[in-house]
Amino acid sequence: MKKLLITLVLAFTVMQINAQLLWKVSGKDCYKPSFLFGTIHLETGEYIDSVPGLNEAIESVDAIYGEIYSENILDKAAMGKIMKDVVAPADSTIDKLLTKEEYNIVDSVVRAYMMGIIGLENLKMLKPAVVYEHLYVMQMQKYFPKAQDLANSLDMAIQNRGIQLGKHVDGLESVDDQIKALFGTPLTKQAQDLVDFCRKDNTIEQYGKQLCDAYHAQDIAAIERIIFDPEMGMSEEEMETISYKRNRNWMEKIEMTLPVQSVLIAVGAAHLLGPEGLIQLLRDRGYTVEPVKDFH
Repeated sequence: MKKLLITLVLAFTVMQINAQLLWKVSGKDCYKPSFLFGTIHLETGEYIDSVPGLNEAIESVDAIYGEIYSENILDKAAMGKIMKDVVAPADSTIDKLLTKEEYNIVDSVVRAYMMGIIGLENLKMLKPAVVYEHLYVMQMQKYFPKAQDLANSLDMAIQNRGIQLGKHVDGLESVDDQIKALFGTPLTKQAQDLVDFCRKDNTIEQYGKQLCDAYHAQDIAAIERIIFDPEMGMSEEEMETISYKRNRNWMEKIEMTLPVQSVLIAVGAAHLLGPEGLIQLLRDRGYTVEPVKDFH
């Protein structure tokens, strides 16, 4: 559960004191120190100034890498591709994947968030994961009121600041790669995840608030406790699909980059942490990765 927005996880036995969202990568064959920064995709660009050392890191590096290059997301062709890929096959629409009882449960939650104007009937042609994501974003707008301002999301703002400073900006994966990760699981599994989300709507709201508070406090230990909650947290299967598999793919590009330029890698915070998170994968390959306490 939680998909793109809250796939944060931690697997260190004991976190370093004052561990945070900004990490320095050095040693081995690094051209200069590089940085990892864990974002949350619902936060806006104003948050950059709230992270000690982040502005300095952006200014110091040669390049900035996000999950996807921002201009590729907003490209008309990419948007057309996304719109096509979020639609379910005609024989597998949501009403065909759910029982009548399950359909009514999801419909009631959709109507609650849409103020009764729109029901599941209006969304049933979409893949269940798309409805799931839309409901979650609407729920989290209580804590991130500008969450639907894609152009001013934290991830895009970091890339845009790099562009303004004349940095090389790129993505670690393509739009197709991310669509496959987010919406490529079997539709029957997506449907059950959607039902589970709607059954636990009130509980998930509190879960979301806790996650928001932990992120704004830059408290990775708290994020760990939230994500590993036995009822609401991520399963191993979900972590493998949403985070770990993508991390392993990204490492090839990252390892080619570090010896020739310094780079800030700004991706969802989940991708930094865990047994196959970027921090551990880099350490396993001989790099020093440590939290930024004092930029200088």
